[in-house]
Amino acid sequence: MSKSTKIILCYPLYQNIIKQYLNLDEFKEKATETMRSKRVTVTAFCNYLGDNGIKSIDLCLQKHVAGFMKNISSLSTSTKSGKSFILRHFFNFLHSQNLILYSGRELFPVIVTNKRDRILSFYSEEEVKRLVSCIDNNTIKGKRDLIVVLLAAELGIRSGDICRLKLSDIHWERGTIEFIQFKTGVFNQLPLLENIKFAFIDYLRGSRPPCNSNLLFIGIKNNYGMISAGQMHSIVSKYFKSSGADISKRKHGPHALRHSLASNLLQKNTPMYVIKDVLGHTNLNTTKIYLNIDFDTLKHFALEVPDENKN
Repeated sequence: MSKSTKIILCYPLYQNIIKQYLNLDEFKEKATETMRSKRVTVTAFCNYLGDNGIKSIDLCLQKHVAGFMKNISSLSTSTKSGKSFILRHFFNFLHSQNLILYSGRELFPVIVTNKRDRILSFYSEEEVKRLVSCIDNNTIKGKRDLIVVLLAAELGIRSGDICRLKLSDIHWERGTIEFIQFKTGVFNQLPLLENIKFAFIDYLRGSRPPCNSNLLFIGIKNNYGMISAGQMHSIVSKYFKSSGADISKRKHGPHALRHSLASNLLQKNTPMYVIKDVLGHTNLNTTKIYLNIDFDTLKHFALEVPDENKN
């Protein structure tokens, strides 16, 4: 499910147990996006129970969990494994409260995920440059679109953060862009590159409508509110198509630009800790996921096996 997904609990009888679970002390430091994912998964599961006539959580049998998992079988391997981890934890909680007789560990003793399924689309530097060159920054929309694309392509900022960027996040005096990441809740500081600085100035002077909002990007049709992730995707996708890039087997939204940046940095032998900082990760293990997107480069890093028959 996308970040814009909204799910409503259709059966109020489950509201209290969901609230108890999401308010666990161990979740207090969890990022907003992590909690959103938990809420969506648990709510969807309880809706499934209600749809199948289960009127109380203590009446939930293991076959109902299996039925729910079958119901989401068309999702990607990584998405299904993520939901499995959430449900395992949820049922461990229910078991600890003596609400059910079996634990989440019994339901999901082993959760398998195919890491190759998580490989994300990326484009070469030449393809990204062609995309940028397709943007006509002489038009009002073009000035906005250029800065949106550059923030994703050259700084690797997530679409959710681009949507939420504020004018006050741009620190002209010290040449930085500073913000709290929506997905992780972690502070991130990025350099205000010269070309992005001038694109900002061009956008603010000739494209952004005058209003009281502190948001950098605003929508006209929604009364100067935040632009949506869907709009962000449409902007980037339009230029991918215009550039002539082959998008038949690759994703072509803002995240594809973010992952392209990671891949192209890796091809230049950029140290992993540098890529980690660029992407705003707090854990190097998270950044290592990006190693999987560039198998050709990894082949060059592979060590030659010594031939013991040679002197």
